[in-house]
Amino acid sequence: MADTVLRVENLQAYFFTAEGTVKAVNDVSFDLHEGRTLALVGESGAGKTSVGLAIVKLLPHPGRVVGGRVLFGERDLTRLGPEEMRQVRGREIAMIFQDPVGGLNPVLSVGAQVQEIITTHLDVSSGEARQRSLRILAQTGLADPEAVSSRYPFQLSGGMAQRVMIAIATALNPRVIIADEPTSALDVTVQAGILEDLQELQRRHGTAILLITHDLGIVAQTADDMAVMYAGRIVETGDVRSVFSRPRHPYTWALLNSRPRLDLERDKPLPTIAGTPPSLVDLPPECPYLPRCPKAVSRCRTEPMPPLTEAAAGQRAACYNPVFHHDDGA
Repeated sequence: MADTVLRVENLQAYFFTAEGTVKAVNDVSFDLHEGRTLALVGESGAGKTSVGLAIVKLLPHPGRVVGGRVLFGERDLTRLGPEEMRQVRGREIAMIFQDPVGGLNPVLSVGAQVQEIITTHLDVSSGEARQRSLRILAQTGLADPEAVSSRYPFQLSGGMAQRVMIAIATALNPRVIIADEPTSALDVTVQAGILEDLQELQRRHGTAILLITHDLGIVAQTADDMAVMYAGRIVETGDVRSVFSRPRHPYTWALLNSRPRLDLERDKPLPTIAGTPPSLVDLPPECPYLPRCPKAVSRCRTEPMPPLTEAAAGQRAACYNPVFHHDDGA
């Protein structure tokens, strides 16, 4: 296994609202490895984006990290002050946001925004920063970096805006990129190009990528490992091939089973997951998937949700009654 670049240990991030405490991130742990992509997947509202924002300390009010550690080398990011964290963001850990146009400053040109990240962290002249910004824009697949550099965000298409966001995120060759639904608003052709750009940057610099997505097709295409989230908790982890072929947690199995597939009968309805995700306000200690789970046993109803334990080689699941496959042990 490649070197661990970032380690998240028992991370807890809550939103303290008038309706109650929203446990958006509830005891989440995982490792990011050099040159590998970890996909964080799950339904909308599972807490995936909150994990990414908590890592870089950008949780919006009234959210805050209340427990756990985020270890980046010898540093625990949860203990860094605002100025120390500003030095980490952009230079060592970068984030690509879900809304590319909304993530850009509307009153600054594209070139000025790429140059800003360079001059903020490096002692270079404005001329050198401009030349670097043009090279970076070209590397992210923008055909005419000079022209794009002079434009403003509202003058860009969605694909161009996302490539500019990638240029800003990768300008200083960070060790970690957190990509939050980087292609969700783009058509399939542009989506493929964006993912290709990210993979090429990863190959070139050995970057560790945390890919936050609900698109299982993208996970199968680009990720090495995956962690499945449900109601603020990680319920299964493993390498992508193993989890896709032999899911162990009943939620992972149901999620994969609900994908559109070419081998399904044309008139047969798509399988769905019965029920709805629970409210994240004051969750009970039992498994949050319990009300929707067809494999629940007595322990599920009387004991707290179990920790992630080995369910198969390279796979861990937080389940008292994991999914059994007929070729297990064969």
